[in-house]
Amino acid sequence: MNQNTFTSALFEFLQSKNITIQNDSNTIYQQLQTMTVCERRGIWEFVASILKVTTSQSHNYYHNTWCMQFYDDLSPYRHILTNLVKQNSEKDSSELVQDFLDQYKDKNFSRHTVQQIVNIQKSRSSHQQNPTNQIGFSANISQCVRYLDAVK
Repeated sequence: MNQNTFTSALFEFLQSKNITIQNDSNTIYQQLQTMTVCERRGIWEFVASILKVTTSQSHNYYHNTWCMQFYDDLSPYRHILTNLVKQNSEKDSSELVQDFLDQYKDKNFSRHTVQQIVNIQKSRSSHQQNPTNQIGFSANISQCVRYLDAVK
């Protein structure tokens, strides 16, 4: 599966819905964004049958690969997002995502990717504040020393 064949399959899906548009990625993407869930019903089955892949493969390829061409690169802003999470650790993830997206309204970042980065950063900072061993027990050094002194 590649971008061109996937784009063609999406174009065929839109044609099957009697939607006449140009056969280019940008136009197809814009059209799909304006369609309701009901209008898009059956898209993954349709695309999967053309490309001879599973429904979940067509769905995942769309969201994880094909759509990414329409989003701005988040790499140069990653440190800003990381700092935002560190400085606002009391906020929940969805608030942090919205704050970041509001700060860069002129950019088209993937909300899902921003959410993943925020979740990873929150998880890391939580782990640093409350380290656990691999079994999931939480303990700090002073607790271990007190335990060892009590056991002696």
